[in-house]
Amino acid sequence: MADFPICVSASQRELAQLTEQERLTAQLKVKERRKAARAKPKKILGGLLMLNHMKMWHQHRERIKGAISTVDAEAPNFQAARITGVNNLRDEAQMFMKRTKANIQLLVEISRTMRTHGAINPFRYDTVHASSSIPMALLTLEKLERDNRDFGRRILEVNSEVDSGLSDKRMRESRNTATAAPLELPPQAMAKYEAFNIPLPKSDAELRRLFRPRVYFDLYLKDARPLGRIVVQLYTEAAPLVVLQLIKSCMCNQHTKFMVKRLFPNLWLETDLLLSADSLLHQPLEYDAKVIDHGASANVLSFSKAYVTGFTHHLAFAISFKPLTVVNGSRVGFGRIVKGSKICECIQSYGTKNGKLSRGLLFTSCGLL
Repeated sequence: MADFPICVSASQRELAQLTEQERLTAQLKVKERRKAARAKPKKILGGLLMLNHMKMWHQHRERIKGAISTVDAEAPNFQAARITGVNNLRDEAQMFMKRTKANIQLLVEISRTMRTHGAINPFRYDTVHASSSIPMALLTLEKLERDNRDFGRRILEVNSEVDSGLSDKRMRESRNTATAAPLELPPQAMAKYEAFNIPLPKSDAELRRLFRPRVYFDLYLKDARPLGRIVVQLYTEAAPLVVLQLIKSCMCNQHTKFMVKRLFPNLWLETDLLLSADSLLHQPLEYDAKVIDHGASANVLSFSKAYVTGFTHHLAFAISFKPLTVVNGSRVGFGRIVKGSKICECIQSYGTKNGKLSRGLLFTSCGLL
C-alpha cells in the first residue's frame, strides 16, 4: 500500500514549532474564546427576559391600582357606651350610696350600744331614713302651734249658759286642794337630819316649798323661735347645796349663767351653771343617790359622782331623755321635769351623735314657782 502524504494545517504547524508550555497557553486561550462566544447569546437572552418581566410587572401594577374589592374592609364601629360602662354608672352610684348609708347606720348603732353598755335594743324594726328630720319636725311644730292658737281662741269665745254661783278663783282652789295629796317624806332620807334638831314647818305648803321646790326655765331656739317652758321639781334631800344654788339662781333670774354644752339625742342634755367665787359648791357635797331612781322615769336632772368633792367653775348637770338604769350608782339625781316633757322630745332634733348642737339653745328666763 502506497503511503499518502499527511495533511497538516497551518495552526498545527505553528503548534508543532512551539514549546510545550506555549502550546498549553495557546490551547487555554482558544478554549476561553470559544466559551465567551457561547456565553454571549445567553447574556442577550437574559436581558430580553428581564425586560419582558419588567413590562409584565408594570402591567400587573396598573391592574392592581384600578381593582375594587368586593369585601367590606371598613373598621368596625367603636361602641363607647358598652366599653366605658356609662349606662351602669347611675346604678352603681345608687348602690354605693345605699351601702354607705347602711354602713353609717351600723356604726351609729354600734356606738350607741357601746355608749349605753347594751342597755338598749340595738335592733331596728322600722326603716331608718338617713335624711335630716329637722325640716319635718319644724313643720309639725308650726302646725301644732297654729292648732293650739285656734283651739285657745275657741275656748276664750265660749260663754257658759249655766250660773254655778262659783267664781273662777274658788274653782281653782278647790281643784288644787282636791288633787294635791299631803307630802310624805321618805324616812330613810330624813333620818340623817334628826340629830341636828332642825325645825320643820307644819303646813303641807311650807313643806313642799322646802323639800319639793319648783323652778321653771324658758327655752329659745337661736335665730328661730321660743320653744316653751320647762317646770322642774327639785328634791332637797338628794343634794341640798345643789338645790339651794339652783333656787338662788332662778330667784335672781340669772338665766344668762345657764349654758347648754352638749346634746345627745335619745340620751341626755348637758348644761353648765356658772358659779361665783364664794359659792358653797366648791367644797365637798352632801348627797343621797338613792332618792331618785334613774330607771323609773325619764327627764331626770342629775350630776356625776365625780363632783361630790366639789365643783370647780361650773355646776355641770344633765337632763335625761329616757330611763337610764345603767347610771344608778354613778350619778346623783336631784330633780325631775314635771311639765314640758314635749319640749325635751323636740330639742333632740338639734343634737348629733357627737353631742354638738346643730342649732343653739338658750335660756331666756328662769324663776321660782
